[in-house]
Amino acid sequence: MSKVSVIMPIYNAEKYLKQAIESVLNQTYGNFELILINDASTDKSKEICREYCKMDSRIVLLENNSENHGPGPTRNIGLDYALGEYIYFMDADDWIEDCLLQYAVNRMQETNADIVQFGAIYEWKEGNRSEPYGVMWNGVLTKDEIKRDILAFWKTNKSSLWICLFRRETVKTIRFENIMYGEDASYIVDALCNTVKIAYIEKALYHYRYVDGSTSRRWRNNTIDCFLTNWKHQRNYFDSFQGEIDIMAYAVVAYSNIIWTIYYLSNTSCPISYREKIRELARLEKEMDFDKYRQAYPLELKHGVEKLKYMFIKYRLERIMLFFGPLFLRIVRGE
Repeated sequence: MSKVSVIMPIYNAEKYLKQAIESVLNQTYGNFELILINDASTDKSKEICREYCKMDSRIVLLENNSENHGPGPTRNIGLDYALGEYIYFMDADDWIEDCLLQYAVNRMQETNADIVQFGAIYEWKEGNRSEPYGVMWNGVLTKDEIKRDILAFWKTNKSSLWICLFRRETVKTIRFENIMYGEDASYIVDALCNTVKIAYIEKALYHYRYVDGSTSRRWRNNTIDCFLTNWKHQRNYFDSFQGEIDIMAYAVVAYSNIIWTIYYLSNTSCPISYREKIRELARLEKEMDFDKYRQAYPLELKHGVEKLKYMFIKYRLERIMLFFGPLFLRIVRGE
């Protein structure tokens, strides 16, 4: 029976940590190691981890004592320790169905896939939840099939780390970037570069909990650098097809980065001035070599108000979008 390494970074997660750990211990597939990595928590997370380590020899507690903190560097510590044939990541405030590992390993072995993806459910307060999220089908995609319709794949394939089981051989040389945003998406894109086959499971097996106070969409001083890092990985993925991907596909992803950057710059949490916002966006576009892709975007892909955003960018009117930041946010949200 193949071993699965379950890697869980932990930072001040005491409120939900027990549920996360117990959802792993309750798996019907028993050959796993649960690698808990404490990232300088100041609550009782470390004590909770120690108690569970005493209860089950499959659990190990590691510490992030490095100068680099955050989920990416912390997961890297787990990757350096992991011994499993398969690698799975989950967050310390979420939980998984007790059949997740069994279903994912079975699917991996029956299809000889490099990645297995399944669905998830977003959980809000008071028991409210989303419809299943992810590519909900039982199919298989090869890299050649992805190449034939790369835009459809890019639109539908989800970049959430916790809905993927990875074959160790596929990701053994990959590590997470030390960035605040998008380190998980960059990791998945790197894994896709090495992937010949992806298999899917038409079941929602992961429960993602929305926690108040999330900073995932707040402006930080290095936000632009995060987008540049993500773009580098995205571009490398298209390059892995060895020149067989049309520039239009690059343009679609490049535009997405610009749209999301304007979103962050327009957010009320962004404290910099209008002039600084213009400079930051201009820096991103220059370092992305965005003008190479500006005219390649097919506006016919968009309709209505959504199309307006892309027209503003195509015709170099980003400054207007930044000036009317709150209005742009309402357009982005479809309000």
